Amino acid sequence: MSKVEFAPAKINLTLEVLGRRSDGYHELRSLVAFASDIGDRLTLFPGPSMPTEASGPFAVGLQGSNLVDAAIAAVSRVVPSRELGRIELEKNLPVASGIGGGSADAAAALRLLRLAHPEIAELDLTGIAQELGADVPVCLQSRAATMTGIGEDISPTAFPGDLFVVLANPLVPVPAKKTAEVFRLLNAQPLAPDAAKESAPVFSSVRDVFRYAALRGNALEAPARQLIPEINAVVSALAKLPRSRAAQLSGAGPTCFALFETEHAAKTGARILKSRQPQWWVAHSRLV
Repeated sequence: MSKVEFAPAKINLTLEVLGRRSDGYHELRSLVAFASDIGDRLTLFPGPSMPTEASGPFAVGLQGSNLVDAAIAAVSRVVPSRELGRIELEKNLPVASGIGGGSADAAAALRLLRLAHPEIAELDLTGIAQELGADVPVCLQSRAATMTGIGEDISPTAFPGDLFVVLANPLVPVPAKKTAEVFRLLNAQPLAPDAAKESAPVFSSVRDVFRYAALRGNALEAPARQLIPEINAVVSALAKLPRSRAAQLSGAGPTCFALFETEHAAKTGARILKSRQPQWWVAHSRLV
């Protein structure tokens, strides 16, 4: 019997780069949230493992190996005698767009395998997720959190009320190694040896979240704008929507977001933006 799992879009409400570590990675701090109803969908069918089959509006953007196959392979190495099944991926999120599509898919695949095979529940899926990519562990939980280090330290972070988001992507070509190029352009300074750890934020009101997002911002936005100039127009358009409370880039882009206090305001904002920019991918959701 097949099983289905949702892979929600991940939004970096903030993304601070604290410095370049001695191991070459970047020390980050990011407030992350997930769209309640925008994302990919994975279906697991029983039987031998096979390469993932992709369908959906953005399936054409998937080329070669993907993180879903990598997730299956990682689990298979731990339980080599088990037929894990095959996965069909409905790709609804733009590829390489800064909202964690591949990482969310890999995390959803791990959740599917855990659901279908009880003995897998005993495995260290978080450890496997870390091996697959920096964003996969937080996507495994798919709940609002503050992520630090290179993504391995995750602190659940509660929102004091409902938050709503409008996402927009200009659907322009991006470099094959977009994220690496954005970090190269950022040219972060070495991490200070005395860099202080900071506790996860505690919010007393939804407007605190808006202020926090606007204040902390996204350190990758300036280099990403340099690499993909269309981001300028997207952020500007989101900021000008009625009742938009904060507008900026998610991850390394090019997807951008605007925050809203009510579902009606987000829905209205998405409708306005779609009418003004019909060639863009635009969606709205509640954050979790």
